[in-house]
Amino acid sequence: MVDWLIEIFRSSYSSLYMATFIVATFLFISGLDDIFVDMYYWFHHIFMKKKFNKFRYEPPEKIYQTPEKPIAIFIPAWHEFDVIDKMLLNACRTIQYKSYDIFVGVYPNDPQTILKVEEVSRQFPNVHAVVSAEPGPTTKANNLNQVLEGMIRWENKTGIRYDIIVMHDSEDVIHPMSLKIHNALIPEYDMVQMPVFPLHTSHANLVHWTYSDEFAEYHTKDLFVRQHFSGFVPSAGVGTAFNRWIIEFIGTSFAKNIFRTKSLTEDYDLAMRLALGKANLLFVYKPFGIDCSTRGYFPHSMKAAIRQKSRWITGICLQSWQTMGWKGDAKFRFVLYRDRKAIVTNIINFFAYIVILYLIMYESMRFGFAAYRELPPIVIKGTILWDLVVIDSVLMVWRILHRFVTVRRVYGTWAGILSLVRLPVSNIINFSATGRALYQFTRAAIKKKELKWEKTAHHFPTTTEHISHS
Repeated sequence: MVDWLIEIFRSSYSSLYMATFIVATFLFISGLDDIFVDMYYWFHHIFMKKKFNKFRYEPPEKIYQTPEKPIAIFIPAWHEFDVIDKMLLNACRTIQYKSYDIFVGVYPNDPQTILKVEEVSRQFPNVHAVVSAEPGPTTKANNLNQVLEGMIRWENKTGIRYDIIVMHDSEDVIHPMSLKIHNALIPEYDMVQMPVFPLHTSHANLVHWTYSDEFAEYHTKDLFVRQHFSGFVPSAGVGTAFNRWIIEFIGTSFAKNIFRTKSLTEDYDLAMRLALGKANLLFVYKPFGIDCSTRGYFPHSMKAAIRQKSRWITGICLQSWQTMGWKGDAKFRFVLYRDRKAIVTNIINFFAYIVILYLIMYESMRFGFAAYRELPPIVIKGTILWDLVVIDSVLMVWRILHRFVTVRRVYGTWAGILSLVRLPVSNIINFSATGRALYQFTRAAIKKKELKWEKTAHHFPTTTEHISHS
């Protein structure tokens, strides 16, 4: 048995060496820009703290002193009858702002969702159902374009003119002070993105917590760097506020396709077009000292997470590359590279686990059965591969440390510790979603068919569950 295993490992030596070298090289290359982003963040966070996140240190009185501008909240909805009424009721009862209306985009072939929205609107007249001209599901962007037209019809009917448009989803727990903050920051800024943090839930829900881990790192560290380094703050699709008049300006070029209908990530696409047009984009974390963020439940199953993330990867990495190419200056292209490299890194990170496991078995065979005389080592000290493995190991520890620090910042020490355990789960989901995205994108291109909105099943906290606005 041992001789048979030794023979297998001996015959696979060249393949294992090459796989190790390729994986180590890609991890090293990917780690370089990660290190740059981290160092950029920590330098500014330590030495230029008040400039780096200036609105965190502004007095909260400012948000109360700014006169309220009319705000329109857009919510796209397709088969959201399980959550939409709960979400709308919670928003209307908790939002500390008077001059706002909520426009919910619904479809004529989704009567249950329409009924739920109309039930809420009878209690809160500032909630409006905007029925799409065509049956669903279309893309989310198409839905939002219909909502925009519905808002304009309401403006023409009432004489109201909304100065701010805020994007939310049907499962969002909206922070009570969020509209006050958007009102204070616009029109000084053309787009304002607030953090998005998944709600606390049982740590047994590993899939949901992988979102918490990723958003905690991205929305307390990376987005600061993106804003200050390139000016491109991608919209998360929720908790995003736009200066309505800059949207109108874009509309003169894109007609009724302000939200690009073929894009599966219309939020990212719109923010990228704004950034390329030199609009003033802002990401705020704890503005005016208020721990303000959009909360919500994310998928709890692997299947649902893979479906959702494959849509994100298709829109952000593939469609944006196809439609927009590599525009902008060097700094802008750098952040585009960081977005789009996920196509490669998600695959390499997964295969890295396979290579590492095989290496462990290989070395165990060498030392455990004194087979070192017959099996040469893969990683030899003094070689390029040795140096790459050492550097990659340091980079891995560095990444794990940052994941712990950022998750702890939002969810506490225990969640930070468990985030290290969840890393493999996150990598498996991202790898599977990448494969699915590549397959669907390629199939749609070959068949010349448009990709449709793949809805994620949503859940809104009940009265017995914890809704955190902190």
